[in-house]
Amino acid sequence: LQCYRELLSQDLGETVTAFDGVQLLNMLAEGHYDAAVLDHDLPRVRYELLIGHLKEEGIPTVTLLREQKRSDNGSQEPEAEAYLSYPFRPDELVEKIREAIKNKTDHTDNGKDLAGDENE
Repeated sequence: LQCYRELLSQDLGETVTAFDGVQLLNMLAEGHYDAAVLDHDLPRVRYELLIGHLKEEGIPTVTLLREQKRSDNGSQEPEAEAYLSYPFRPDELVEKIREAIKNKTDHTDNGKDLAGDENE
């Protein structure tokens, strides 16, 4: 976790980490974030709840998986903007985050972001 934080801080700026789903939800309640990297197996809170909350907040998310993502026809689980399977190269993670942030910016509609707030 520390390794990822240092890598992302160098390439993308200020980075914070959560050790489990409860800590993540508390952090989201206290601040706004440009993007999230979410391990599918983060403990203490189900992934479906976490990804749903991130989507509601308009936070683009890259999900880390233990195995390749399978197409889930009929799944009601909200989708992350991108997925990476372990093992992955550090530059792949940075690129996926940049793409997710750019795509959020590109989907701005009439001065409103994905969460519906006015851009300043």
